[in-house]
Amino acid sequence: MQQSRFSQFINTNKYLLVFSGILVIYGFNLFIDVMDVDAAQYASISMEMSQNGNYLEVYHRNMDYLDKPPLSFWMSSASFSLFGLSNFAYKLPALLLTLLGLYSTFRFTQLFYSKKTAVFAILILASTEGMFLMTNDVRTDTSLLAFVIFSIWQLMLFVRRNTWKNLILGFIGVGLAMLAKGPIGIVVVAAALGTHFIIKREWKHIFKWQWIVGLVIVVLLLAPMTYGLYTQFDLHPEKIVYDLQGPSGVEFFYWTQSFGRITGDSAWQDDSGFFFFFHSILWDFQPWILYLVLGLAAGIRAFFKKMKFNGPEYITLGGFVVIFFALSLSQFKLPHYIFVTFPFAAIIAANYFVKITEKQRWILYIQVFFNVLFWIIIVIGLTALFPATNIFLPIALIGLFALSWYFFLKQRALSNRLFLSTIATIIAFNLLLASHFYPQLVGDYQAGGRVGRMVLKEGKELDEFVYLDLHDHSMDFYREGIIEGINIWDIEGLKSGVWIYTSEARYHEIVKDGLPCKFVKEFDDFPVTQLKIPFLYKETRAETVEKVYLLERL
Repeated sequence: MQQSRFSQFINTNKYLLVFSGILVIYGFNLFIDVMDVDAAQYASISMEMSQNGNYLEVYHRNMDYLDKPPLSFWMSSASFSLFGLSNFAYKLPALLLTLLGLYSTFRFTQLFYSKKTAVFAILILASTEGMFLMTNDVRTDTSLLAFVIFSIWQLMLFVRRNTWKNLILGFIGVGLAMLAKGPIGIVVVAAALGTHFIIKREWKHIFKWQWIVGLVIVVLLLAPMTYGLYTQFDLHPEKIVYDLQGPSGVEFFYWTQSFGRITGDSAWQDDSGFFFFFHSILWDFQPWILYLVLGLAAGIRAFFKKMKFNGPEYITLGGFVVIFFALSLSQFKLPHYIFVTFPFAAIIAANYFVKITEKQRWILYIQVFFNVLFWIIIVIGLTALFPATNIFLPIALIGLFALSWYFFLKQRALSNRLFLSTIATIIAFNLLLASHFYPQLVGDYQAGGRVGRMVLKEGKELDEFVYLDLHDHSMDFYREGIIEGINIWDIEGLKSGVWIYTSEARYHEIVKDGLPCKFVKEFDDFPVTQLKIPFLYKETRAETVEKVYLLERL
């Protein structure tokens, strides 16, 4: 009887249980130290904004900042004002927006598909490695993703109901998406909806006069940012920013930063080829990449075979395929740039999963193979790479392993057997990352954050701590202030007791030249967002880390 009640509880609450497990991982991520370079830089900019009170003009280390729009800085700065400087306060707005993005994905999917497909879509999106990463290594993409899918959901409600409330909310979402990451916000929305209207031949929706009202709402929302850019940059042609003489802030945000990466107008370029995102998504959309690829292939095949525009919607087609290829044309790419397409990818994968898994049993064996691989990685990580330091984590992982096999063996529907066992596996994998691997990684190998905390704990004032040739944004954030840099010839002019953070090469130079400094502490340092196998392997890790030093002026 007891077992029957347990089984009944699991079966009744199975989706809620796995979603709760995902939220637990998100919760752990809130308290992990921000990682250099990007997340720590954005955290320090938000800190600086909260300290100087200037919200219309963005500064970084007391210098003009011209890269990302200000919305993420506004939200984190406001969070700092409420909760103080902390990892939790910096990441909380991103977590709340993640929940908005998940809810919007669920509600949008329900407009065209079954409730089960909507449930699977939200769980697929929530459990991708990309989403787990976005709640840990927080950047601007979380805000962009959330506001884009929110606006598309609301605008499709407007198309169906012709209600002003949904129109207004939809274009507020567009405006906030642009405040989060520039014109890409409105481009994704236009591409997704435009693809749908064109394929469905719903021309009347393309030429609705109400879109003009929506654009006015967007302009009003962008007005504070535009004014700040104009006063900070366009009114000061004498400024040199990022080696640019008198750049226009308005032009930079509305053209150069986004479209300029395709046209070549942007100075940001790298050697990433057209297929960069084809490779990066193979990991970032794990463990569901198989169903995304098969779902896309099946949809494209059916489209050309029937040559009829009879699908329930083509918004996901425009939102994923069109934007994916457009971003692939950019001359500067990072893996997280395509995260904005993940809600559409999740819907494509969920729709395919629900339709096909009961018919194609061969998928069962492929997914089991990948699940076993994840469990092997978990065991290796827990024992050989970063050994567990307490008994609670292994116990939790054993429990999730048992739950994964319980779902696999006891669920009647093949779709649930695959789906729930896979989510239990990926929760276990990310529990290892969030509660053990990343805390140990940044705690032992991100020297800037450790030094910043140490300086703050020792009560050193901002003028009693400097850096020489070696600066980390995490150091500013965890010291809770902007650290000044010096040259080596400035050391003799420092007052006694000042601490100096420097590299191994400079440390040996200081010792060789007999400068008046004494050794305080040595730290291991590694770029924690650029993990490599030699670093992960415990036996070769020491060969990959650099030594950095904290000295004191005598």
